[in-house]
Amino acid sequence: MLSTESLTTKDLDQIGLSFGRQPSSKAAELVDAVDRGLVADPADISYALTTAAEIIARDGDLQAAEVLARRAVEAHRSDGDPKYGFPRAFHAKLLMRLGHEGQALAELTALRPLLLERFDAASYVCGTLEECGQAELAEQWVTEALRTVIAHRETRESLTGQPTDGSGSTVMFTLAQYRHRLRAELELPHDDLDDLADDLMEAMNRALGGDIQEDTGIALLFWPQQEFHQLLLRWPALVEDYGHTWDGYRANVQQNLLRLSDSGAPRLALLIGAADELATYAQQIGGDPADLVVRQRYSEHLEEHPRLIVWPPGRNNPCWCGSAQKYKKCCLPRTRT
Repeated sequence: MLSTESLTTKDLDQIGLSFGRQPSSKAAELVDAVDRGLVADPADISYALTTAAEIIARDGDLQAAEVLARRAVEAHRSDGDPKYGFPRAFHAKLLMRLGHEGQALAELTALRPLLLERFDAASYVCGTLEECGQAELAEQWVTEALRTVIAHRETRESLTGQPTDGSGSTVMFTLAQYRHRLRAELELPHDDLDDLADDLMEAMNRALGGDIQEDTGIALLFWPQQEFHQLLLRWPALVEDYGHTWDGYRANVQQNLLRLSDSGAPRLALLIGAADELATYAQQIGGDPADLVVRQRYSEHLEEHPRLIVWPPGRNNPCWCGSAQKYKKCCLPRTRT
């Protein structure tokens, strides 16, 4: 069993990132840690129980997994966040697999409002419906959510005369991309919201300095650590685009890649940029390296002689960010941030 040392969020991350290879004894250890009060942060109790339930479900004991998933949901309710999505969606999936479709749909219906609030809700609410053979219902829910978000956005903009905040844009983007991918799999005709998804993907790709390629997927411009620091030293205005710190920058890149992947984007890669090269290119075209359009054109120039890193790497392979650590111990845990 676990030692008397507290189980931290980092410990849970490491267990959760490899739970597919964990024996059922690891689930028992997690439950034991909860029962003995060895979870360092009480807010992580639901996390520990959900991870244990995932391990047990992978081993095939759905009844035992459902009991733990129910405990995870109750732990989050007692922690003051009754609407938290993933534990409830996972519980609903287990209920569906056990033949309790009515209870499962009731649980997911309670989570449905989160589609309007949280950018990741489509992945676990509608994703659970998909996994349980309810893809048509998932498409209906995500369509209604997207139209509602668009209507709310237009109303706010008309009242204030100002564009809406970034969080609302993120929700709209992820709903549109999720729906676009799902409708393609259902072989439904292209409509106005599919056009919106295409436009949003193109806009996001431009903002991130990448390029959409029909055959090879999406490549994003990426600055390795040394180049990142050189950029900020030479063009301090780029702090507005990339942030002040290397850790913050690479965490943002990881999250953007994950978001693109979850929205159904094709193969993803990183184009390796260099500060000196950017400066030379900007001089050749008479532009400012701090200008987004110049960096976009530089990324297009790089595609002619690409230095590519395919994303994601294998869990035990070197991380894409260049830290020399394994991916599972470096940027992969940032997925849970």
